[in-house]
Amino acid sequence: MISIVIRNKNEGKALESTLSILTKLYSEDFEEIILVDNNSTDNSLEIAKKYNCKIINIDNFSYGRAINLGIEASVSKYVLLLSSHSIPIGKSFFKNTLEELHKNDNIAGVRYINSIENYNRAIENNFKIKNPLKEGLLAACCIINKEVWKDNKFDEDLIAIEDKEWNDRVMKKGFEVLDLNETFIYFISRDQKASLKKYKIETIASQKMANQKPLKLTRIIGSFFYRIMVRNTQKYFKSVRYEFEVLKTNLEIREKLKK
Repeated sequence: MISIVIRNKNEGKALESTLSILTKLYSEDFEEIILVDNNSTDNSLEIAKKYNCKIINIDNFSYGRAINLGIEASVSKYVLLLSSHSIPIGKSFFKNTLEELHKNDNIAGVRYINSIENYNRAIENNFKIKNPLKEGLLAACCIINKEVWKDNKFDEDLIAIEDKEWNDRVMKKGFEVLDLNETFIYFISRDQKASLKKYKIETIASQKMANQKPLKLTRIIGSFFYRIMVRNTQKYFKSVRYEFEVLKTNLEIREKLKK
């Protein structure tokens, strides 16, 4: 069987949707749901109790620490990491996952295909991850082999991309990570502030891992002026052209309907 670990903070509405679907459609496919909660002040804990989740409270939050706490508390060999905003798709999602995992104990984890680019890459690579730091596990929805994890805990000091760093580390030790032909819906909607925060922490983490030097100030400023003066101008005129095409189309529709 599979244990499910969900990291959460103040995502009551999304959590309700995810837990409702999991329990309605997949109750026979998993052993338990563990909510690792980062001091939520909304109704997340009440919702988790409603769906009989095992609740773990976390202080000094980091993404890696939350994952480690959840896996540590799990009872199954395989652990599905989920975001509060992620929902598995398909009646055979869990069954097909276990079928692949049982073929080979050397599998450390499973990534689920989430785009056409990912699909094409998976086919080319025989459904195995080849470039973990760039195209590896997504903690929003992925499987972790607990037996592998016991000797390879997630890095609790990383501010982001803890999933890909773990993927890279276990593959260097000889384990495999699959790109599985199953999928999920990721339905988060970030505002501008949240999107910039995500971009910031992921860029810092990835550049530190790659030992990259900071971008030169001239390049940062040059990129800024290019975007506001060239790219945004191009976008403006493109949108104006599109609106004229919409106007033309609506006039054509009007003429057709008058006949």
